Amino acid sequence: MADVLFVAPDLAPGGVGRCVTFIVDALPQEGLETGLFLLRRFNGEYKIRNAPVTHALPAMPAAWRFRSALPLAFWRLLIHLRNEPPALVCSHGLLCNTLVAVASMLSMRKYATVAVEHNSPWAHYSGSPLQRLKRWLAHFSYSRHDVVVGVSKGVVRDLSTMFPSLAGKFRHVYNGIPVDEVRRLASCAPSTPLQPGVLQFVSIGRLDALKDFKTLVDAAEILDDPRIAFTIFGDGPERKTLQQRIAASSSRSKVTLAGHVSNPFPALARAYAFISTSRRESFGNAMVEALSLGVPVIAADCPHGPAEILANGRYGVLFPVGDATALAAAIRRLIDHRQEHDRLALVAPGRAAAFSLEQHRRNVAALFNPLL
Repeated sequence: MADVLFVAPDLAPGGVGRCVTFIVDALPQEGLETGLFLLRRFNGEYKIRNAPVTHALPAMPAAWRFRSALPLAFWRLLIHLRNEPPALVCSHGLLCNTLVAVASMLSMRKYATVAVEHNSPWAHYSGSPLQRLKRWLAHFSYSRHDVVVGVSKGVVRDLSTMFPSLAGKFRHVYNGIPVDEVRRLASCAPSTPLQPGVLQFVSIGRLDALKDFKTLVDAAEILDDPRIAFTIFGDGPERKTLQQRIAASSSRSKVTLAGHVSNPFPALARAYAFISTSRRESFGNAMVEALSLGVPVIAADCPHGPAEILANGRYGVLFPVGDATALAAAIRRLIDHRQEHDRLALVAPGRAAAFSLEQHRRNVAALFNPLL
C-alpha cells in the first residue's frame, strides 16, 4: 500500500498533468511510497515510472460522457481507498478535492487529506457561470481537508480572502520543475534551424483566451522589424483566430504558430527571450523552464505566478496584462540594452533552482510527514 495516494482527473498534457507526474515519480526519493488514482485515462497522457497507476474510467474525450460516468469513478475511488488504504490522500483540482472530501466522510478507515489548488480562486471562480456552486463546493471541500495547498503565495492570499474562516489550513508550495531534465532535452538538435541575423522570441502554452497570444501578435505588428521573429508552441481553440490575425498583419516581424511539439526546449534554449502573455497564471512552469536555460523572461504581470517567480522584476521583465504597446517596448528595451539582457540571462539559472523538482519534493515531504 502507498504512503501517499495522489488523486487527479487525468494526466492530460498541460501544467497540472505535468506537476502531478513530477511529484508522483519524485516523492519516493524522500522515502515515501506513492500511488496514483486517475478518474479517467487520457490518450497521450504523461507516463508514470515509479508508482502504480489506477484508472477509474477509460478515455472519454466527450465532456458529457465523462460527467455522466463520475458516479462510477467515485464508487471505484471508494473501493480503492477501502482495499488499499493509504496514510495520506493528496487530491488535485476542485473536482477531485470534492470527491476525496466526500470519500473521507464515508470511509471507515482514517487517513489524512491534502487538497491542492492550482488556480487563482478569485479569477477562476468569478468568471464562471457556476461561480456560486464552485465556491460552495470549494468551502465544503476545504473545510474537510487537513491542509489546502496553493501553488503560489498569491493563490493562498486569494483563498484566505475568500474563505477567512479556513485561513489556518492554507499553505503555499511552489511547483517543481526537473531543471536538469529540461537542460538535457534542450541539448537535442532543434527541429528548425535558426535564421541568421534574426532574434527569436519563444512562447509556450495552450492557444486559448487566457494565454492571450493576440497581445503578442499585436506587439509584433507594433515592432514591424524583420530582425525580430516570434514562435509560439502549443495548440488550442484560438489557433484559427490567431492565424487569421497573423495573416491580416503587415508586420515584418514574423509570428509562427508551431503547434504542439514534444520537445520545445532546443528552440527555447536558443531564444533571445521567452514571452508569457497570460491573463492568469497561478504559477508558470514554462517561465521556470526558460530561466533554467538562461533565457530572459518577459511576462504579463497577471495573478499571481509571474511576479513571484520574477521577484517583481528582479529576475525578468513584467508588463501590464493585455498591453501590446508595453510588451513591444519591453522587447525593444531588451534588444537595445544588451547589458540588461545578459544580466538577466546570467541570474536566471540560479533563480530557477528555487523552483527545482528537488526543492519541491523536499517541501512536499516536509508538509506530508507530520500528517502521516
